[in-house]
Amino acid sequence: MSNRERCNAILDSFSDTQLINVVAVLQAMKQAIDDTADEAFCEKMARDYENDPERGDPMPIEDFAKQLGIML
Repeated sequence: MSNRERCNAILDSFSDTQLINVVAVLQAMKQAIDDTADEAFCEKMARDYENDPERGDPMPIEDFAKQLGIML
């Protein structure tokens, strides 16, 4: 029996009233997993940026704005 089949069997054992709580728990778990994945992605991007030998020198925001024709 696959994990999906096992989950479906467990879900079938709950009443509709109980499923309200099950859905809330599953949504919270899914959000936590998504948040962890997003965090890991952002941390990897930051590490990649810090380790990039061609990242160049930082530019002051005023100089960047001037290049774009924006007055600060």
